[in-house]
Amino acid sequence: MNKNILKAIILGGFMLTSCNNELLNPYTPGSLTEDVAITSINDMQLLLNSSYAAINSRAQSEFVSIFTDEVGIGFANGGQGISDDYIFQMTPDSGLPNSVWINNYIAISRINRIIEAAVKIVPKNSTETAALNLILAQAYTIRAYSHLTILSYFTTDMTSDSALAGILSDKVYTLETANNQKRATNGEFYKFIHADLDKAIGLYNASGTTGVVKTQANKFFALGLKARAYEYKGDYVSAEPFADQVIAQSGLLVSNNAAAYQQIFFTDGDLPTSNSEVIFRLKRTPSQNGQGFNLHNAWCSIAPNLGGSPFYEISRALFNKLSVNTVDYRYRTIVAPSSIIDPGYASSLDYRNTDKLIINKHGGTAAGSTTAATAQANSLNNDIKIMRLPEMYFIKAEARIAASDLLGAATAVNKVRTARLATLSSTYATPTDAWKGVLDERRLEYAFEGYRFIDLKRIGTKANSGIDRNAADYSSSSANYPGANPANLPLTSFKFALPIPRVELNANNVITQNPGY
Repeated sequence: MNKNILKAIILGGFMLTSCNNELLNPYTPGSLTEDVAITSINDMQLLLNSSYAAINSRAQSEFVSIFTDEVGIGFANGGQGISDDYIFQMTPDSGLPNSVWINNYIAISRINRIIEAAVKIVPKNSTETAALNLILAQAYTIRAYSHLTILSYFTTDMTSDSALAGILSDKVYTLETANNQKRATNGEFYKFIHADLDKAIGLYNASGTTGVVKTQANKFFALGLKARAYEYKGDYVSAEPFADQVIAQSGLLVSNNAAAYQQIFFTDGDLPTSNSEVIFRLKRTPSQNGQGFNLHNAWCSIAPNLGGSPFYEISRALFNKLSVNTVDYRYRTIVAPSSIIDPGYASSLDYRNTDKLIINKHGGTAAGSTTAATAQANSLNNDIKIMRLPEMYFIKAEARIAASDLLGAATAVNKVRTARLATLSSTYATPTDAWKGVLDERRLEYAFEGYRFIDLKRIGTKANSGIDRNAADYSSSSANYPGANPANLPLTSFKFALPIPRVELNANNVITQNPGY
């Protein structure tokens, strides 16, 4: 890590998200020397809470949607994206690589302090022992999650053990040692990630916790991360049993009615019927509701409706896939009811103002135009969904394709489609059809949640399907581009491995940049 990042970690914390409503204060490890500052389980909990604060995935949801094919230029766009993210400009100074790198390494640094301090904490009784085990379990889980996120965005090939990932951070660095850290290989990363997750699962079991505490890193999130990590590696034989374990033992169900599904994204309620399929979500609070951090404000200035000044809208290509079946719960969840839909959009001379496809997913509404979210103080600030149960069915589907069981793949995908009232997928005719079926389903399920970039990187070539923008989203009637109208980024582009940020390059003497930058 570079000295600037390390100074930020040592000199102070900042609070963007939290794991519990009652633990909202940032922990500032620089205010005292660490041997004095972290002396109790309560101190460790505060620092853990600050670690949750760092893994704010707003940037992933925002930039991934713009850089791939989830958004088009909105009618209220004032120039956002048309000279950088939307036309596939990616440099070491771009927002996404900086956010992914810096936020995750801040979280890891705080976690490493928790793990090192734990050896000095002597529990007084069985209650404190259980609490310490639970804190450490969460710490190992978050450290694994952050390392996996870094690997997925910065490696050139997730399936190759020899390809470079990021800096493997397993200890507390000093200012003197932080500027000469080399990138580790994927093989080293995967080994470290699984070791952390194995420790976490053992500690969750030892702590005696049961069920899914959705606003904390929990046992089923750890199991799901093992499935995700093996999926990224392409080791589906190992991935499928962990996905099956989460499906069978978590007690969660894929939401099978519109109200329950929309509750996940519209109001984030904590009723038993809401968030029924969420495995882990980062709890947000009204005090964290600034426009720079609120999910819906990634695409609109005020609110997710026609009058909310949207500078990005749903891309025509994504809308066309959604509108095939408007009874699918995902259609009304993603498409705001205040949208203006132009059936003749393809020949419109003023497409930007005749076809207004408003993004509804975060803080929107099922009917009308009065949304839960606005830009006003103390308005709704959606939790960030890090893992939901449908992912386990999609991992299972990919595993079935890898095992040449195309019927099994369709069966797994249909577990989600049935719950959403979508038309059932037919038996896939070829492996390519099956990979595309999974990729297309993930596109609908995870729109505006930050998955599309990694999904295309992982299985786009297998599915023979890359970035898919409609010609209308590139036309001069939708935006005035500084150069010629852009073209879709090919899957072979070096930009599917993000650049190491310039702040790291400037401070780290031995870091290796990715090809093409």
